[in-house]
Amino acid sequence: MLTAVRGKFLVLEGIDGSGTTTQLDRAVAYLESLGHSAVATREPSTGPIGRLLREALLGRLAMPDGTRMDGRSMALLFAADRIDHLQREIEPQLAAGTSVISDRYLLSSLAYQAEEAERDWVLGLARGILRPDLTLLLDVPIDVAAKRREAAGRPIERYDADSYLAKVAANYRALASQDPSVVILNGATTKDDVTTAMCQAIAPLFAPTVRA
Repeated sequence: MLTAVRGKFLVLEGIDGSGTTTQLDRAVAYLESLGHSAVATREPSTGPIGRLLREALLGRLAMPDGTRMDGRSMALLFAADRIDHLQREIEPQLAAGTSVISDRYLLSSLAYQAEEAERDWVLGLARGILRPDLTLLLDVPIDVAAKRREAAGRPIERYDADSYLAKVAANYRALASQDPSVVILNGATTKDDVTTAMCQAIAPLFAPTVRA
């Protein structure tokens, strides 16, 4: 009996407004054009913890005294949602031979939540989880990302302040410089140019293996 070849796990990362949502479906379409089965997903996930997180990000979830949830609690929720996301969606798809492309994953926690909680503690929450085969970081200037969010009519979320995102963007670049599985792409160019660069970065992962 033939066993399905395990799918690849790819992640798109970047600050809010970097274009990860736009490129997500394009990445799936590219893999399908190569003849591979692929699905899109995202974090926060569509699971129960992910839905709770989306409420918190929009400021609709407050503590009993009316204050917003603290950074350590947010980091714990993101970590719990990631475990649920992996077990419920990502791992089964990969095991079935389908490649999974996620809009955000672990790097987001290290870039965002590490600004609200101790970085080593946030990293410890991810100990032992699945690592992506490839992470693509869409790097854009803060003002470009802000204009995109405004043009899209997106509601203001917890982490949308330019001063905060400047720190997050710097965290992303520092993390990428330490991880060879992360490729930085210029996300400030046109959508089509970003797609071209993204597909070029993805292609080697799916190059046919030539046997001697």
